[in-house]
Amino acid sequence: MRFHTVLFDLDGTLVDSGQDIARAVNRTLARLSVPPLPEDEILGFVGDGARRLMERTLHRVGKQGLDEALSMFREDYRKDCLGHTRPYAGVPGLLFRLGRGSVGVVTNKPREFALEILSGLSLLPLVGAVVGGDETARIKPDPEPLRLCLARLSRSASGALMVGDFENDILAGRAAGLSTCGALWGFDGGASFSDATPDFSCRTVRELEEFLFSEV
Repeated sequence: MRFHTVLFDLDGTLVDSGQDIARAVNRTLARLSVPPLPEDEILGFVGDGARRLMERTLHRVGKQGLDEALSMFREDYRKDCLGHTRPYAGVPGLLFRLGRGSVGVVTNKPREFALEILSGLSLLPLVGAVVGGDETARIKPDPEPLRLCLARLSRSASGALMVGDFENDILAGRAAGLSTCGALWGFDGGASFSDATPDFSCRTVRELEEFLFSEV
C-alpha cells in the first residue's frame, strides 16, 4: 500500500450526507419563518463546522440570532442525521481493505454526530480513530485535529494521506505534513481546490482504492 495511514473527511468524502444537512437547515429556517434555500446552495456553506454553516445561512437570508438558530439546527439534525445519508459506493469495502488500524476520520462536524453516522451506517468498526470538530481548540484547516487523529492511531504524519472533498482538508493535511488527495466525488466536485491544490485527486472511491493499492 502506498501509505501506512489514510485519514478521511466525513461529509462529502465517506458519506453522502448532503440531503440530510440541507433538510435540517431548511427546517430550521422554517421555524424562523424564512423560506427554504436550494440544497446545492446550502452545501456550499458546508465544510467549516455547524456554527459556520448556520452563520453563512443566516447571512444569506438576512437574519440574526446565530446561537438560537444553531441550537435549533443541532436539535433537528440530531433527530434525523441518517434519514438519507449513505456511504459513497465502494467506501465500506475500501475501509475494510485498508484495515481499522490504518484508518482515521477527521471532521469539523461535532463528534456525537460523526459517531452516530458512522455507527448507523456500520462504518465505525472499520475506523481506528475519529476526531470531531468539538475535540480540539481549532478545526480544519488547522492541522491540530489531524495530529490528534494520528496520535490516537499511534501513527506518524510521514507516509500518511489525508483524503477530503474540501480545501480545508487539503490545507490541514499539508500543514500537518501529510500527503493529500482530493475526493472529486464530493459535494462540489473539487471546485474549492482552486486555492489548495491536492497532491493527488480521484474521481471515484474505486479510483482511490486502485491508487492506494497500486505499485509505487
